[in-house]
Amino acid sequence: MFLSQPTLVHKELDLEYVYTDHDICLKGPTRLGFFSFYCNDEKESVYCPDKSSLRYLDLPNPLYINSLQGYDPNANYRHKKSKNKNLLRWILENETIVRNFTYDFISNDGVLKDIMTSSYNDFDWNICAVKIRGKIVLARNTVLNRIASFEKEIQIDARSEMDNKSLYVATNLQRLITKNNNHPEFASWKEYYCFYGVFHSNIGSHGIIHAGYLDCVESQKEMDKPFDEMKFVLIKKHNSLKLSYSSLQAYVWWSLATLAGVDKIIHAKCEQDFRVKNTNQLIVSRMLPRERQKQLFTTLNLVLDFVKSIVKVENQYYNFYFNCTNRKLTGNMRMEPNDNIIPSWFIDGQLPKP
Repeated sequence: MFLSQPTLVHKELDLEYVYTDHDICLKGPTRLGFFSFYCNDEKESVYCPDKSSLRYLDLPNPLYINSLQGYDPNANYRHKKSKNKNLLRWILENETIVRNFTYDFISNDGVLKDIMTSSYNDFDWNICAVKIRGKIVLARNTVLNRIASFEKEIQIDARSEMDNKSLYVATNLQRLITKNNNHPEFASWKEYYCFYGVFHSNIGSHGIIHAGYLDCVESQKEMDKPFDEMKFVLIKKHNSLKLSYSSLQAYVWWSLATLAGVDKIIHAKCEQDFRVKNTNQLIVSRMLPRERQKQLFTTLNLVLDFVKSIVKVENQYYNFYFNCTNRKLTGNMRMEPNDNIIPSWFIDGQLPKP
C-alpha cells in the first residue's frame, strides 16, 4: 500500500486566514465543448461525446411538486459523480481544440469548488495530483476514500431518514422540473444521467481546463442553439427548517455557477414534507459580497501555486490532504500509480479501447 512508502516531499499551507489579493480574478470560463454521462443498469459509467443528456427547464404551472415521488425508504441514496476519466477522454478526443489554449492544470469543477471554499467548508478532502506531459491533473483521491469506506458505510447506515430523503430530493427535483428531448424514458434515480461542459479558465498565472455539470438550459428554445450560445441555469434547493440557504451553500453554489459560467440559479424551498410550492431566481453575481468572491479566487490561486511548487516529477502521484479542523493543507509524494484515479491510457496518450 502507498501509505507505507517513504514521504519524499512534505509541505503545509495554512488556509485558516486567507488575505485577499484584489488583483486575482477568474478570466473565463471559455466554453470548449461538452459530453454526456450516465450510469447503466450495471452501475457502470458510460461516456457519450454528445448532447444526449442535455435538459431544459420546464416548471409546472401552477407549481406544486411532490419531490419525494419514487422515493424508496429501503435505499441509501448518494450523490453520483462523473469520474475524472470522462474529461481526460474528452481532452484526448479533442486535441485540435485543446492545443489552442495555454493551461497547466486539468480538473473538474467539484474539485476546484472544494479548494475555493476551503476556508469555510466543514469536511476534510483528499485530492491527488499527477504531472502528465507537463500538465497537472487534479482528481479526487479514491484510494484514501476506499480506505475510509468502512467508516463511511457506517455513517450512511446511521443517516437519518430525513437526511436520506433530502439527498434523494436534491436529484429528483431536477428531474421533475426539467425535460430531455432525447431520452424521455429516463425518469428514475436509477437511470441517472448528466450533461457536462468543458471549459478553459485563467486565474493568476495558471490556465485550467475543467469540466462542470450543467443542470439544464433555461427554456426549450435554447436546445436548438449552438453550445456557445446556450443559456444555462443551475437548480438548487434548501429545506424549510432553515429560513434560507446557508452561507456555506451560498459559497458552494456561487463557486460551481461561476466556474461553469452560469448567471442564474433556480432556487426551491422544500416544505417539511418535501413539497415545493415556489421557486425564485438567484443572480449569481449578487450572491456574495465582492470581497468574499475575491477571497475564494485568492484561495484557489494559492492552492494551485502550492500544488505546482510540490508536483515536479512526471507521472509521480502526489497526495494533498485538507484538514477542516485546523484549515491546513498538506502535500506530499507518497502514492503508487492507480488506474482508478488517473487511467493508464491517458498517461500513455491513447484513447481507451471500446
